[in-house]
Amino acid sequence: RELKGDEDFPEEEEPSFPLDKVKFVNNDDIMKAALERDQAKFHHILSYRMFKAFVCRDMESALKFADLHFEHFLTGALGLRYATIYNVFYEALIVFYFMRQTGEERYWVRGESALHNIREWSVHSDWNFKNKLLLLEAEMHYTQKDFDKAALCYEASIRAAQEHQFLHEEAIASELAGIFFLERGLHQKSQSFFEHSIKCYEKWGASVVAKRIEDSIRNEFGSDYMRHEPTDDLRMVYVDTPGEHYYKKRQLDN
Repeated sequence: RELKGDEDFPEEEEPSFPLDKVKFVNNDDIMKAALERDQAKFHHILSYRMFKAFVCRDMESALKFADLHFEHFLTGALGLRYATIYNVFYEALIVFYFMRQTGEERYWVRGESALHNIREWSVHSDWNFKNKLLLLEAEMHYTQKDFDKAALCYEASIRAAQEHQFLHEEAIASELAGIFFLERGLHQKSQSFFEHSIKCYEKWGASVVAKRIEDSIRNEFGSDYMRHEPTDDLRMVYVDTPGEHYYKKRQLDN
């Protein structure tokens, strides 16, 4: 469900939309919504475009949409205070990526804030939030160069998404894990996670996204790449301690 802040939209005047910042997306729907001052439509379109850009790994566009959403609906600077779980979730994934790319502290601040919100919401629904929280913690640990914790959190997030039947989030977590292990030089493990992501996206019906990932694997691993089913030989043990989440793994019993 959608979550609002403490303050409703002001009734006395309509918030303004800086059209110069909207024009860059070259999207008629967003321009039309902005010109009509339709807050709900503007929010919906921004949310969809941010998600689409993210799963297509068009990270520059994803950041631009996230920045627009942050300015209009998260800061309250224009009289609005409105967000959904998914906006906050993807906001964190996007800004943690750019923190790693640029080292700019402002991205870390936004990522920490989003993670804090997800952590608070998870208290009310472990089923809905566990996999999301684990994935954001993985991205946080990765950004902090705590690679052991990051690896365990990625795997735990995938397992939680699978158990709670969030198929597209299982796909997202698997691709991000693949990227993480690839950048750590663990190519075989990386390929396994990429293949699992492809499988999830195909099952979800996002064949274009699945093909994008498969093409990227072929480019990375060469034209002799052949798909095979990833193995699953690890059991994730989730351990909750005061003030900290950490994870252990062990081999499945034979």
